[in-house]
Amino acid sequence: MRIIEATDAITVEHPVFLIFGEPGICKSSLGYSAPEPLLLDADKGAHRAANRRATAQVDSWADIEEITSQQSTLIRFQTLVPDTVGRVLDLMAAHIMSENPKYNRDGGLTLQGFGVLKARFQTWMTRLRAGGKDVLLIAHHKEDKNGDSLIVRPDITGGSYHEVMKIADFVGYVYMQGRRRVLDFNPTDRWVGKNPAGWDPIVIPEVAKATTFMADLMVKGRDALGAISAEGAAITASVEAWRTSLANMTTADEVNSALAGIVKLPHPTAIAQVKRLVLDRTKTLGFTFDKAQAKFVAPAPAPKLEPVGAGVVATPSAQDLGF
Repeated sequence: MRIIEATDAITVEHPVFLIFGEPGICKSSLGYSAPEPLLLDADKGAHRAANRRATAQVDSWADIEEITSQQSTLIRFQTLVPDTVGRVLDLMAAHIMSENPKYNRDGGLTLQGFGVLKARFQTWMTRLRAGGKDVLLIAHHKEDKNGDSLIVRPDITGGSYHEVMKIADFVGYVYMQGRRRVLDFNPTDRWVGKNPAGWDPIVIPEVAKATTFMADLMVKGRDALGAISAEGAAITASVEAWRTSLANMTTADEVNSALAGIVKLPHPTAIAQVKRLVLDRTKTLGFTFDKAQAKFVAPAPAPKLEPVGAGVVATPSAQDLGF
């Protein structure tokens, strides 16, 4: 196992995308626009999709396990598209309850059963990615109360929702804006989202022209995550270099001479962290910042106290201490 240092970039080969929206807004058609997709049709809606490609109609979790555990089958495909992930998790839950009835309470999972479901789903996703597959999760939408307002989120059962949201690198909401379909990864007060790339809302081309829409977007997402990781590594490296340098500084002149270099740091995050390191180091050294001179100054040396009598030491006055 390789340990990745904080100063090393982390390569994200297979980011997980989750798109959700109302039924009939062509989410499955977008699934078929992923690179070399195999759509796991758990919702039995693939026959309504446009630009249809390879499809596995599944009726149980055993069907999904059989398909996704056979490398001879998967070798043809680059992307697995669970459609919908909510229904896939329902099938997984039913399988868990059939395996062990103690996880079944009134036809639903117990709290322990949900723990098994989350662990099994995470293991399944890890196996797919380790096998070199991209993953595009599709979900219907669901309205939830958020205080006095409604917020739209993926329709995924119970505690599984949070597990899916943790695993997904990108989460986008598909909605209609007039007669245009829009995919928005930005979280708002109306829907959830996850947008590490900082994309603006994306207008989806008409179905006939969107045959590679998700394939193109997934490439951009992979590049964006790689750039974020590289930038984070560069920030960490520059901060650590400053940490080492400051630890060797003992005079106010040394600190003041280095201050000009802070504004040359490549990112505001690095600047903020280095400023905090400077303040911590100068506090340790007892320096104060003179605003008039715009520099750190060392404390004045304490006055020497001369004995005024045998065994008697003079007490310094306020004037002696510079007050």
